[in-house]
Parts: sequence; structure tokens; C-alpha cells
Amino acid sequence: MFGYISADGNFTGSESPSEDQLAFYNKNGYYIIASDYAQRPEVLESNFYAWRVTGNTTYLQRAQSAVASFNKYLYTPLGFVGLDDVNNPASTKINVTESFWFAEVLKYL
Repeated sequence: MFGYISADGNFTGSESPSEDQLAFYNKNGYYIIASDYAQRPEVLESNFYAWRVTGNTTYLQRAQSAVASFNKYLYTPLGFVGLDDVNNPASTKINVTESFWFAEVLKYL
């Protein structure tokens, strides 16, 4: 999960961002609220529609990057799983493959 700070200073998280979150926000344009990845499709769906509307291949490059990351960090011999912490390359895996992984995530990729 990630958050944003609007022009009027409001933020999408439930509390004010920490100093580390603000530093990350200033570098990346968003800050991390929760760092687990449970195979949710929303970001990939947004990239898919942004590419369809704009034709900008940046969104396709993001999808390629996601596929490479999934193959590197989520792959197991029996399928793909989630991660407890996307900021830690050695993170423990969430031992489940969600049904929406097939129905939505792979569809948008």
C-alpha cells in the first residue's frame, strides 16, 4: 500500500508520514504505508488502462519490470506467491496464490 500527499498538504495514509516516508516520497512521488505484496492487481490495472488511453510505452515498460520482478521474487516451483516485505529482497514469502492472480494480475500483464 502506498500514499500520496496532495497539493493542500493532506495525505492518504491514516497518520502523518514518518521522516523516512517523507524522504522516500520526495524521491519517488509516493510513500509506502504497508510493504507487503499480496498479489493485488490494481497498480497493474492502472498501468494497463493508462497505456491503452495514452499509447505511452512507459506503461508497457513498467509491466515488463513487474514480470521480471515477479519471476525473480515471487516464483516458487509450484507457482507464484506474495511477499511480506517488498523492500527486503530476502523477504519471507506469503504461502498462498490468490485466485485474482490468475483472473486479474496476469490478464492486465
